[in-house]
Amino acid sequence: MAITPTTLTATELADHLTEQAIPLRALFDSGNPDTATGAMVLHDGVFDLVRALRAGDVAPVVAQIRLLGLNRRVARYHVRWISARRDA
Repeated sequence: MAITPTTLTATELADHLTEQAIPLRALFDSGNPDTATGAMVLHDGVFDLVRALRAGDVAPVVAQIRLLGLNRRVARYHVRWISARRDA
């Protein structure tokens, strides 16, 4: 799998990830325990990346790679993926 580095700055990527992760909170009380667990794991993982991006601890491309790993980890919970790409 080839990774195309994001063209977003750290702040733009943090904002973009936040926009995608906030709706996951609605799934925390899902009747399906797998969905609830997956939503919590993905939400918390994304916000760890957001904090690191805002603090300057990671570059956007590093956050993008970590996001791929996070998405793979929660795939078994059937929760939607979070993307580092912003549609035009």
